[in-house]
Amino acid sequence: MALIAVFVAFVPNFTSPQNVYALFQTFALLGLVTLGLSLTMIAGEFDLSVGAMVAVGGLITLKTGESSAVTGVLFAIAFGGVVGILNASIFSWLKISSLVVTVGTMMALSGLAYWLADGRVVSTDNFDAGEFLDDPIFAVFSMRSVITLAAFALVFVLLRFTRSGRDIIVTGSKRRVAVAAGARLGLSLGIVFCLSGLCAALAGALLSLSLATASAQMGANIMIQAASAAIIGGVALAGGVGSAGGVLVGVLILATLNNAMSLLGANAATILLTNGLVLLAVVLADGHLVKQIIVNAKDRRARQLQPS
Repeated sequence: MALIAVFVAFVPNFTSPQNVYALFQTFALLGLVTLGLSLTMIAGEFDLSVGAMVAVGGLITLKTGESSAVTGVLFAIAFGGVVGILNASIFSWLKISSLVVTVGTMMALSGLAYWLADGRVVSTDNFDAGEFLDDPIFAVFSMRSVITLAAFALVFVLLRFTRSGRDIIVTGSKRRVAVAAGARLGLSLGIVFCLSGLCAALAGALLSLSLATASAQMGANIMIQAASAAIIGGVALAGGVGSAGGVLVGVLILATLNNAMSLLGANAATILLTNGLVLLAVVLADGHLVKQIIVNAKDRRARQLQPS
């Protein structure tokens, strides 16, 4: 609230309907990607491939949806879901970090995006779909932002009222205890990575229809923004902590910050730098990380004091 009050006071036209609409358009893209990524973080893992999936989702939508935008979107989200399940299956089977697997997936998806784009910007003549997605609703919303809000509502229900949601949280907090208690570890990881890939692909699909173009560079910087928004929204780096409502607030805070900086004339590089600094500040302030640094320092000190 304090942040919004500052922007209202010092940023010209911040509260105009046109600017609030633009803010929610930013929220529509960032919110979907962050929502999926935050689920993997709550489960104690991390999906580095979401940015590349945005680009691939957009390209698949335009490549397969020439006659029907709906068909293109369905192909994109199906692809995203399948890749997410493969990610979870691989690192669960090989017993390795999800970071290792998803950095490989990120590279593979980036290559696929460049292959699909064939070195150019892919466009579509179907402007009706973009108009439908971007037409103002109550002056400040659009169908894209409404879809994102609906996705947050569904994830809220998943985490709060279903057994799978409880399994996801306990998987991230106390994995050995979760296994001993009968939590469905494999299913939980499959769900979160499937939803992460699906959300990122859907975000890319909707953005490509909105712009009527797609490229291999689309979504290149979205991952760091999504991670920042998730952590700002209360998702713990160690896993096991986080909620759809908190992530929603985190996305709105970061989207508001980026929107205000844009109004003040900041360029894209400055905004991205600010996002990185915000992420660094929040990470350093995270209680788990600070405690680990203290413990490591004490261990090193104790070893130095031990007689040789």
